[in-house]
Amino acid sequence: MEIILSLAYTTFFVFLIQKIRFFELSGISKKWVTGAFLLKVIAGFAVWAIYTFYYTDRATADIYKYFDDSKVIFDALKTNPSHYFAMLTGIGNDGGDFNQYYKQMNFWARAHDANVLNDSHTIIRFNALVRLFSMGYFNVHTVFMCFLSFVGLIALYKTFSEFLMDKKKELFFVVFLLPSVLFWGSGVLKEGILFFALGLMIYFFNRLFEFKATIAVISMAFLLGFSKFYVWLSLLPGLLFLLWVNKTNTQKVVFKFITVVIVLATIGFNIDRIINIQNPLVTLSQKQLEFNKLASGEMTDMTGKPIPVANSAIQINKLEPTFVSFVKNIPQAVSNVLLRPFPWEMNSIMMLMAGFENMLIIAIMLLCLYFILPFKELPWHLILFCLSFVILQFIVIGETTPIIGAIARYRTPTLPFLLIAFLLVLDKQKLVSKLPFLKRILN
Repeated sequence: MEIILSLAYTTFFVFLIQKIRFFELSGISKKWVTGAFLLKVIAGFAVWAIYTFYYTDRATADIYKYFDDSKVIFDALKTNPSHYFAMLTGIGNDGGDFNQYYKQMNFWARAHDANVLNDSHTIIRFNALVRLFSMGYFNVHTVFMCFLSFVGLIALYKTFSEFLMDKKKELFFVVFLLPSVLFWGSGVLKEGILFFALGLMIYFFNRLFEFKATIAVISMAFLLGFSKFYVWLSLLPGLLFLLWVNKTNTQKVVFKFITVVIVLATIGFNIDRIINIQNPLVTLSQKQLEFNKLASGEMTDMTGKPIPVANSAIQINKLEPTFVSFVKNIPQAVSNVLLRPFPWEMNSIMMLMAGFENMLIIAIMLLCLYFILPFKELPWHLILFCLSFVILQFIVIGETTPIIGAIARYRTPTLPFLLIAFLLVLDKQKLVSKLPFLKRILN
């Protein structure tokens, strides 16, 4: 029954892709668009297979632990529908009557968590909502997440396609077909929700002061914040910079960018002096400490069983809750996220995939830099927007995460933005004139 239901929903979503105008991409045929979605579904099933047959501990498998918790919320629908909708929406769900449900969940509340917001709630609620359609079959959730993620990627492509009119095939590749985006963005994981929220938020941002667009941006900002708060924070400087440029002009873009970064950094690193909230440097240092304990096998799962030492654990510099320590660790943080695993660290299929992707990304970056457009022709406001998001994400991930496997997954939402920035600098005419064999592929 699970196979039949999963195929039925896949067919339904393919029908929507074929019929709804939103899924029409300039320069890309509908067959390619449909094929990209079906490839995501296949990748989503691969995520399920790996977490089911290879990593067999259901208690520590991210695709299952939030799915299992969502059953507690869904079961409330049978006995008290108002409680189900309260927990689903987060409105009025803090009373004592709800403790009976939260006690049954293993990941709704965490004993130790340095996050500003508990981002587990969003993925649990997603699963509780999809259970209305899935009859409890897991891979129906996979198909729904693939479609949700795909909508965000479509929006991301549409946002940048008008600035890459001669590079639409290349844009299609970096948005839809990167290995990490295909794999991690297709499972029942937070990354799928991140792509949905990121894509739609940026898509509507250029029409921010239109009513519908404003509602969409605010909604996606909340969804992004409650899914991964640090992703929202990493996007904020670029959005404010882009807003300033859009409301003025593209002159003095570097000055505008630096001004936004300095102002936000000053506020951010002193936020505890302004309002009653923990300083982000303390939060980051606590997060690194949690990750170090996880990597070294010092933590237990929901049953009290020790979590094994991470196979891809690495040593990273200790992050003290000071600005000096934060800045000092940035080079190592960025290099770890961009370059690792190194060849001698590729000791599993997952590490091989991450290593191959690193080599592909670096090759694309070097190629674009070698065949770069004249500086005066570069759309600096878009390049700085993309790179600000990427670099801030790389810093946060690299400063706190001592597990290569986790790094490879957490950086996934940044990769399309990283390569879009390099496509924006590429002189395609110069490239195909020097390497004519690429003409048939890229034109």
